[in-house]
Amino acid sequence: MENLLDDIRYQIALLEIEKVGVTVARKLIDHFGSAKAIFLEASEKDLKELGTVGKSIIANRNDASILSFADAQIKFAENQNTTIISYYDKHFPNRLKHINDAPLILYQKGHCDLNHQRMVAIVGTRQATDYGRAFCESLIDELKSYDAYVVSGLAFGIDYCAHQNAVQKGIHNIAVMAHGLDRVYPSEHRKMASEIIQKGALLTEYPINTNPDRENFPQRNRIVAGMVDAVVVIESAIKGGSMITAKLGNDYNRDVFALPGKYTDEQSLGCNHLIKTNQAHLIESSKDIGYILGWEKTKNQKEKVIQKQLFVDLNPQEEILVELLRDADKSIDEIAISSAMPISQVSTQLLMLEFKGIVKQLPGKRYQLS
Repeated sequence: MENLLDDIRYQIALLEIEKVGVTVARKLIDHFGSAKAIFLEASEKDLKELGTVGKSIIANRNDASILSFADAQIKFAENQNTTIISYYDKHFPNRLKHINDAPLILYQKGHCDLNHQRMVAIVGTRQATDYGRAFCESLIDELKSYDAYVVSGLAFGIDYCAHQNAVQKGIHNIAVMAHGLDRVYPSEHRKMASEIIQKGALLTEYPINTNPDRENFPQRNRIVAGMVDAVVVIESAIKGGSMITAKLGNDYNRDVFALPGKYTDEQSLGCNHLIKTNQAHLIESSKDIGYILGWEKTKNQKEKVIQKQLFVDLNPQEEILVELLRDADKSIDEIAISSAMPISQVSTQLLMLEFKGIVKQLPGKRYQLS
């Protein structure tokens, strides 16, 4: 599409026309070649052939307030470190493009790769228990080893816990909002929103001056489910936003995971139901995600490659010592006995391995791999 930046103005305006939603808007753009062409080049005859949608466009495309609305979004973005990303932009989340009702426009505040190799959505109840919060913290700590980004909705409870722990552990995370980026809802999370932007992003499809209306949240949840590899539900009642996100995840062929809980705990009823009805994998740790998605295999292969690169310059004696220390630390006497080398030779080889940063000495003349 020629001059995408120019066309974004008309894409935003197109969504303001009655009867034009994101799916219809994309079909119109594909048909006419650009949103700008719909406003400036499409004939009334061509538009009338589209039925009620075409008639609505004819009646509204010359309304100056629509383009003024689009201009206000662009001006806000320019002044507030916000990027406007079109469905046709290379930076638009590729995973999200594969869902039928993908947004046409996304507003991103902050800098974060929306096409990172690994992304996990973590959602759950607003009334999180200590059990749920503890698991959330542990899970995010473990996800760091997979270099996975965290996606959630900045709501109370599990959402906030996910963002908070991701920020504390230096993990990129994305908060998907159900309103415009000129506000933060709930307002109590403004500070957290500011912290997320430092190593992540706030993301929404809603223009400024959009309130966090009730119907926006299920729409928001489709972005959460659509832009990730896996959806993890940590505590949920039998009904609620998290269950909607889990359903969307299954609809979009994402892997869904749920934390099991006591059958008497209301906040575990939804998770238990998802597991019982085969709508979610049971999760006990990040290794379950790694196993199901094949990340564990990739991680192990990567570690083997790194180890091979690290140890490529070792002499035969050093290779023997490294192999002996691979499972656990050992004393110099144990190393000498197991390697059948004199202690003087072992001591020399260990010193050389220390210089190379491969081995480090512990108290009591014990050694381990660095």
